[in-house]
Amino acid sequence: MKKYIIRFLNGVLLLSLVSCQDYLEEKPLKDILVPSTPEDVRALLDNYPRLNFNSLATFLISDDWEISSQKWNTMNPWEQNAYLWQKEVFEPTQRSVDYNAIHMKIFYSHICMDILAKQENHSSPEFSYLKGEALALRGRALFELAELFLPSPKSDLKDQIKIPVNLESDINATLARLGILEVLGMVKQDLEMAFTLLPEKQLYKTRPDKATVKAYLARVYLYEENWEETSSAAAYVVEHSEELLDYKALDASLAYPFMLFNKETVFYSVTSSYSVTASPESFINPELYQLYEENDRRKNLFFRLDNGGNPLYKGSLTGNLELFTGISLPEMYLTAAEGTIRTGNVENGLAYLNQLCANRYEDFVEWEDLGAEEALEVVLLERRKEQVFRGTRWLDMKRFWYLSQELKNEREIHGELYSLTSEEQFIWQVPPYEIELEGR
Repeated sequence: MKKYIIRFLNGVLLLSLVSCQDYLEEKPLKDILVPSTPEDVRALLDNYPRLNFNSLATFLISDDWEISSQKWNTMNPWEQNAYLWQKEVFEPTQRSVDYNAIHMKIFYSHICMDILAKQENHSSPEFSYLKGEALALRGRALFELAELFLPSPKSDLKDQIKIPVNLESDINATLARLGILEVLGMVKQDLEMAFTLLPEKQLYKTRPDKATVKAYLARVYLYEENWEETSSAAAYVVEHSEELLDYKALDASLAYPFMLFNKETVFYSVTSSYSVTASPESFINPELYQLYEENDRRKNLFFRLDNGGNPLYKGSLTGNLELFTGISLPEMYLTAAEGTIRTGNVENGLAYLNQLCANRYEDFVEWEDLGAEEALEVVLLERRKEQVFRGTRWLDMKRFWYLSQELKNEREIHGELYSLTSEEQFIWQVPPYEIELEGR
């Protein structure tokens, strides 16, 4: 049975990567078993190599890292443009792997929900869990689209820029044109419904549970600057998750100090491009590396120095070369701290921060008696250091732009400086070729 589902998945992949006319000209695959049962839905949703994989783009455009001009020369043209924060990233005839992968997730979720809608028993726990996972998948994917291709909900452009989204499993359906407020509304609706359907805990961390969807809601609320909801959602995750790792007990001499699926992993997803994320020529931003004090255990657990003294990253929660880009418990401690402080409750916000940092520093001395502005500054500094290479930096950069936080973003390639200085650079254009294919 499983091999037929895999063949179906391959067929779906083919379907998503060609135009409708091209697909109709292909000979039908007679040995594809069309999924129709809850077991088939489970097989689709457990395709974690595809569905738990996040875009490389958000890593490329973050300021966590830098490369040499020689390394930049070896990158694909779209990667070169992304690295330099160019307004036009894709060539007119070029497709985007990230754009298609995100839409693939949306398509999978629609297929799963269509199958479930045809089942007779809608009251079983199995039905609820599967529908909840499908909704969580669509919510996550829509938020990825918003992160890359739409302006901030605080932008003056929020009502002007829209992107095409298929809201049905029918690939020939008329596409909806959605702006940031509409997309975020759908994301929240999907995640809130998923929360009511999912279990407290899943058997595997590749499957979303209640804490997972609360964590993604916390990200959305943080992006919207909805501080009360941010604090509440992140606090739920903290209260319903395992305890933090004590970094003082970990062995920094190991090539990869963190075990896969350790207790700080709330939800597993990754991104990787070994030529970029794991390259010995992809260095940590030197200014970022200098922020780590000598008693900060993250300095040696997250990084190693090459023969030239350049810092390279090794701190992924995957325990290997792939970058962990899922939901981690420390992210939620920091999100709870920020949201709580921004509501005016500095003492409780610092309590979250102190709990985290007690497990990060040698001879840690708690922060106390800080004003709101100073406390927030400390929280954001710790977020910067904790979330390095975890796929959240671009979202932070984007929201800080509208919060008037000072961002010093410059990159030098072949002696020329490139800067991130305009709002338009935070909004990727949908690849022109994708618009042409979807023009129906």
